[in-house]
Amino acid sequence: MSSRVNGVNRTILALLGLLLLAAGGLGLALGFGAFGDGDQPVLPQPVRDFARNQPWFWWAVAAVCLLLALLGLRWLLAQLHTDRIGRLELTTDDRDGLTTVHTSALADAVEAEAESLRGVAGASAHVLDRGGRRVALAVDLTDYADIAEVRQALEDRLVSNMRQALDDPQLPVDIELRPSRTRSGGRGLL
Repeated sequence: MSSRVNGVNRTILALLGLLLLAAGGLGLALGFGAFGDGDQPVLPQPVRDFARNQPWFWWAVAAVCLLLALLGLRWLLAQLHTDRIGRLELTTDDRDGLTTVHTSALADAVEAEAESLRGVAGASAHVLDRGGRRVALAVDLTDYADIAEVRQALEDRLVSNMRQALDDPQLPVDIELRPSRTRSGGRGLL
């Protein structure tokens, strides 16, 4: 999922949460009689009569519900959108032929090369399209890993090999070094 979609999700869900919290608080306050008699219904009689006497009212409610359902579907479809690329076209001139690299094959090769390094427990690579194509590599380190050595090997060998294979010497690569999941969160006292 792209960072743009994540930002929109957070904003909309925060606003919706605040709106529902305010509506729930107001409903509770009305129910407990904060604004008068607590035994009266929340909706006054003229509002209830209006909904009962106007045949178009329920059609309008149905239309609003349908609109909300369509907006919800649009939101769900936006969640499926990612910045990941499936193929890279490396052809610069059509007369030279067609060269296509499947990004899953590239990611598998990058992960295998990263995992072969001493001190690496696992790796995950993805080719993304965020304002131009780039590679995101996450590397899980072991407890005994020499971080400087792993970083140097990744930058000197792995990134260089990948750029050479793709014939793109300026390809941006984001490398995230993270502790292995087997590491303890902290030391307890005996």
